[in-house]
Amino acid sequence: MANMKGRMAYDRLEGINFDRMRKYRLQRTKDAMAKHGIDVLITWDAYSIRYITGGYATVPCRFPQAQFVVLPINGDPHCFLTTSFSCYELRKEMPWLKDKIWAPVGGLKWARNIDELEPHMSKIIPIIEEHKLMDGVIGFDGCCSELMVKAAMERKGIKHFKHAEEMMFDARVIKNEDEIACMRLACESATTAFSDIKHAIQPGIRECDLVGIGMKRLYELGADETQEFVCSSGPRTNPLHIDYTDRMINPGDVICIDINGNSYMGYKSCYYRTFVCGEATPLQKKVYKDCRDMLYAGMEGVKAGNSTADVVAGWPQTPKYWGYDNWLDVAGYALGHGLGLSLHEAPQFFRPYTPKASHTVLEEGMVMALETWTGGVDPVYGPFGVRLEENVVVTKDGYELLTRWPVDEITECPY
Repeated sequence: MANMKGRMAYDRLEGINFDRMRKYRLQRTKDAMAKHGIDVLITWDAYSIRYITGGYATVPCRFPQAQFVVLPINGDPHCFLTTSFSCYELRKEMPWLKDKIWAPVGGLKWARNIDELEPHMSKIIPIIEEHKLMDGVIGFDGCCSELMVKAAMERKGIKHFKHAEEMMFDARVIKNEDEIACMRLACESATTAFSDIKHAIQPGIRECDLVGIGMKRLYELGADETQEFVCSSGPRTNPLHIDYTDRMINPGDVICIDINGNSYMGYKSCYYRTFVCGEATPLQKKVYKDCRDMLYAGMEGVKAGNSTADVVAGWPQTPKYWGYDNWLDVAGYALGHGLGLSLHEAPQFFRPYTPKASHTVLEEGMVMALETWTGGVDPVYGPFGVRLEENVVVTKDGYELLTRWPVDEITECPY
């Protein structure tokens, strides 16, 4: 296939152009700032930081106040990161940031009141003053201490503030060819991991063993992160559990595996497939077909110019399809979500309760994960369920499928 590029670099092939990708992402962010009326963006969100700068926030859960980026709409990003213990080295590694890289603020200590945010203000306010934006609108993205930060900035004369999370989702929703190439490779890695898992499935192996086999392969193939792995088997597939345990696989068990959060250059896959230990029963094959048909009925609505409403229109119109009376009881059984640097981006939509007015018009370059679940009760093996998920790029005439593990029939694992 002409558009499938591998990981190796050749002087005769362009491959992934990271410089073009960084410039595209920064311009998308500034365009979204202008659209949403934000003059200065301050983001503490690890994914937004990576999107804007190409750098990343190290263990953001430990230092949520100290690591951030300040982006004036008329200037360059200013970064306060712990990606490296040496800002000098970081400046050499990321020359596109033009030396605007400094150590985290506040000695990595948690500011407990407005006064303790003074070190942060001593860095942020001069940047805003330099770009003559003190009267502008400040956008907060991923701020864990928003009320305190706002009060500290008001002390300095800032008057106008906005939430910027929606703005950043707008910026990140359309991927360029380089971002899509990264996501294509993330999905290819997951497909290879599924192959290793398939050949390992046999009676006596545990769910956690299969997760370990899959994660080992992903890291061997260059994953920079694997966030979450789901491996549920037997009765844990109905109702579906989204975790893994040390449960041993038995003959005839159905196994639902989600390689979600596998990351290549930061970009994620989210990719469910269903296996059976041994030969599938007629009922298992039927339930699998029902789930697959449901998924692809929704995918028929994926096309630039359509909306997410056209996708959910292909899914069951009543919760009674799954045996429930309330839509909220089946919220995760037919859904879609954007993919990118984070596992769940815009657009996000659920069959049960996405309001009609909030549905999103699909555009070329959006990348989405679509997933469905169907359950049954086998007279021999008891309750079981099937979960499937595809990752797609929206195109002018439909979609490009990124997830390539065969989906027409349940994957049988002879032993």
